Amino acid sequence: MLLKKQTVWLLTMLSLIIVLSVYYITTPEQSPTDLAAQDEDKKESAEETNGKSVVTEVDSDEMFTELRMKIQDKRSELQAKYNEVLASTSVSAEVQSQALSQLEELQELAMKEDTLETLIKSMGYEDVLVNTMDSEVQIIVRADEELSKSEANAIMRKAQEQLGDKHVAVQFQVAKK
Repeated sequence: MLLKKQTVWLLTMLSLIIVLSVYYITTPEQSPTDLAAQDEDKKESAEETNGKSVVTEVDSDEMFTELRMKIQDKRSELQAKYNEVLASTSVSAEVQSQALSQLEELQELAMKEDTLETLIKSMGYEDVLVNTMDSEVQIIVRADEELSKSEANAIMRKAQEQLGDKHVAVQFQVAKK
C-alpha cells in the first residue's frame, strides 16, 4: 500500500511539473518595457536634440531590478570572456593585452554608470538606472510626477559630462501612488 501512495504522489508531482512547463512555454514572453509600451494612453514621447525622452507609468520597482540583473549578466559574461582569454596560454600576448584593456574599460564604464546614477539621484529622483551596455546610453528615471523636457535635457547633460559624447535616451517612469 505504501508503494501505491508514493507512486500516486510522484505521478501527481510530475503531472504538475508538466502542466506548469506547458503553461510557461506557451505563454508569450513579455519584458517590462513591452508591458509599458502596451498602454499607449500612458505613454508620451518628446524628441530632444541630443536624444529622446519617454514618460511611462510603472507599478513597482520590479522593472528596475530585472533590468539591473540583465545588465549585470551581460557584464559578467563579457568579464568571463575576457578573463578566459587572459588565462589562455594559446593566444598571443597582443590578444591578451587587448582583452585586458577591454576588461579595464568595462570596469571603468561600470564605475561611471554608478557615479552617474548617484548624480542623477542627487537631483531628487527616486531611482535611476543607467545602461551603457547597448549601442546608446539608456537612462531610466523613476519620479513622482511627469517631468519636463528641460529636466530630461539636464539629465542628458549630466550623462554627457560623465560618459562623453554618446547618444543618450532618457525614460521617465512615473511611480503610481
